[in-house]
Amino acid sequence: MEHSLKKISQPISLMETAVESIRDAIISGQLPLGSKLSEQRLADTLGVSRSPVRDALASLQSEGLVKISPKRGSFVFTPDLKEVDDLCEHRCILEVASVGRAISENKASLIKGMSDAVTKMQAAIQKEDGNSYTKADMSFHNTIIQCGGNRSIAASYQRTIGPLMALRAHLFTTMNSTIQRSMDEHQLLLEACESENLQAIKTIIEEHSRHLVEAYRVSL
Repeated sequence: MEHSLKKISQPISLMETAVESIRDAIISGQLPLGSKLSEQRLADTLGVSRSPVRDALASLQSEGLVKISPKRGSFVFTPDLKEVDDLCEHRCILEVASVGRAISENKASLIKGMSDAVTKMQAAIQKEDGNSYTKADMSFHNTIIQCGGNRSIAASYQRTIGPLMALRAHLFTTMNSTIQRSMDEHQLLLEACESENLQAIKTIIEEHSRHLVEAYRVSL
């Protein structure tokens, strides 16, 4: 007699939960760039011991979101202009590489995902909700990568997108005009993908990345 058994879902570890919570707080700007991270304070806030928090900070350091100094402690990253320039160039290369394949092989999903994200971004602007805007922004760009279908590119992208989104959240709080320009560029990119204008897509993505570097230079 056969028994129907359900697979046991793998529980999320305390460390993984801490990683997600701290990552979200950094990307949303709740933990500002350069701020000192107290293991004990984070542990108290999350309701866990210091051990998973310590492991979470080490993991986030590998993502570029946290800098750990043996003598000074842990801090939210503060990039210099060269780091920002490199991150933006890396992101631009991966998105340009993905978008052509996404259009040719997965256009319907690409356009739907981008359109849904644009709608959420517009709603976030009306509500003056920078956190929701940043999340929708991430969804927009992740759609391009995921619809490209290259798992290696997707993995590389995920390792670098966090610091850029955290940086963008920082700029949105210091330069309100950046949000509207960002919104306009996302709308233009969606339209270029709908018309399959690959040259326009490449130009928009490159300008979009360059504007982030310029905005950070001004904020400094």
